[in-house]
Amino acid sequence: MTRRSVFLCAFALASMLTFAGCQTAPTREPNRDVAADLKAIHALSDKYAAALNSRDVAASVATYTDDAILMVQYTPAFEGKQAIQSGHESGFKSYADRSIAVTFSSTPVETEVADDWAYQRGNYTDTFTPKSGKPMVDSGKYLSILKRQPDGSWKTHRLMRSSNVPPPTAAGKKK
Repeated sequence: MTRRSVFLCAFALASMLTFAGCQTAPTREPNRDVAADLKAIHALSDKYAAALNSRDVAASVATYTDDAILMVQYTPAFEGKQAIQSGHESGFKSYADRSIAVTFSSTPVETEVADDWAYQRGNYTDTFTPKSGKPMVDSGKYLSILKRQPDGSWKTHRLMRSSNVPPPTAAGKKK
């Protein structure tokens, strides 16, 4: 390679790097009111818990995006609003058929907002009270990914719950 070729290559590279550095940065979204977003996300969590406690399938499913995914232990993922609705209907019917009252509560531990996305990590407690018998308590943790909707509201896009209680063992099976 001649000196001239080396010089031209170096000049071309330096020019490209110079012009690449002159490009304008992408425009950021206008500053959002994070406190308002956090308040709306916590309100959504409260709305979801209230819907579950009242066995209101429509209200519980309304807190999800259309393409949401719900992941809970011991079952395959519920993918999409229709699958989540069917899962809630089935669960609520099962509890009603067996005369079991269910109380759900959740406590957010951490909520972060980044533009049109947010996540919330927390703990939950489910109390199952049969008509006759002692209440059974399941406690665990959850991680929720939320997505801002075009109207500015928040909905759950992904939700994963995991129990802290060991899974049931088969009767008579040694550990």
